[in-house]
Amino acid sequence: MRPTRTTLAALAAGALLLTGCSSVEDQAAADQTDRTEATSPEATAALEKVRAASEPVAAFEAPGDPITGVDALEGSTVYYVPANGQVPLFQAIRGSLEQALGAAGVKVEVCDGKANPGNMASCIQQGVDASAAAIVTGSIDEVLVANAYKSAQRAGVPVVNLMTIPGSDADQTAVAYLTPDFVKLQSLAADWVIADSDAKAEVLVVQVTDTPVTNMWAEQGILAEYETACPSCEVTVVKANTGQFDKLGSLVTSELTKNPDIGYVQTEFDSAVQPTVQGLQGANATDVTISSHDGTLGVLQMLESGQTVGSNVGLNADALAWYAADQALRLMVGQPANQMVDFPYVRMFNADNVGDLDLTPDAERTGAWYGSTDYQDGFTELWGLS
Repeated sequence: MRPTRTTLAALAAGALLLTGCSSVEDQAAADQTDRTEATSPEATAALEKVRAASEPVAAFEAPGDPITGVDALEGSTVYYVPANGQVPLFQAIRGSLEQALGAAGVKVEVCDGKANPGNMASCIQQGVDASAAAIVTGSIDEVLVANAYKSAQRAGVPVVNLMTIPGSDADQTAVAYLTPDFVKLQSLAADWVIADSDAKAEVLVVQVTDTPVTNMWAEQGILAEYETACPSCEVTVVKANTGQFDKLGSLVTSELTKNPDIGYVQTEFDSAVQPTVQGLQGANATDVTISSHDGTLGVLQMLESGQTVGSNVGLNADALAWYAADQALRLMVGQPANQMVDFPYVRMFNADNVGDLDLTPDAERTGAWYGSTDYQDGFTELWGLS
């Protein structure tokens, strides 16, 4: 039998009953009376992490000193090379990077790595051959395309590595690294499952194998969190490359058919949610809940309407692009990049706070779901453009 799941909304509903509220809210609370609150130490600890990550950002704080000479960069070109341009997060970053660098008159040329190391290396080399003012990569481990990175270094083309961390021998004089803590974010999605199940979850994890980085996020974030924070949880893993997501539904169906006690599926990215839903339908698994990561509009709308999704950890892609532009501009004017920048625009969404969001494309684009959006004005001021 699956354990009775605890939704975070149910915890809030109990408080509403005590304070008095509308009949609709009373009924919603009453509907949750058969659910058990998180009582185990593991679930309580996980719930504390979830609540702490659910708050919005209050105001922008500059990640470094002002930059001089940005106005002289007008007309230059930056290459943007995402590991897989079909991933919604990378698509969002693309548009915002164009806007951010456009404020300085800098153009963006995009080359899709297509989840293939050969394509990734070729794209980086294209930027080198075009004498780009800088190259911004997305989730491309240096080890995966070492020769291309060395080529950029020899040519004096600065590189901003998004969503990776430096290796032990990295030369950070002409390279910047900017990443949210994806290991932590993936672990937060696991924490929601732990709290919601009272640390008794049987969960299927969808690990995305596009790059060594995506594998690392799953292994050190998701799987390690279940191992250390929920010894009673039972975890099964299926692996898939985004280029093979047409087969993911059948993989999910197969696992749920073999193990009908699975009550949760944790997907590493929102792009895996729809094929996972198809897999649930194939197994007639109507009471399985998905926990995911990326904070895309469609998945948050599913969460808000109670359709299969129970939680989602997101990051403000617009803000991340502006932070990346800041790093690129610093290198382009000959200043050192900021090291170990703390990216604050991340948030856990669940039934407790998703109702507060304006679930529209415009709000997704501007990053309003994560709190204050004053970072755009903050950066243009930091760059001497306002």
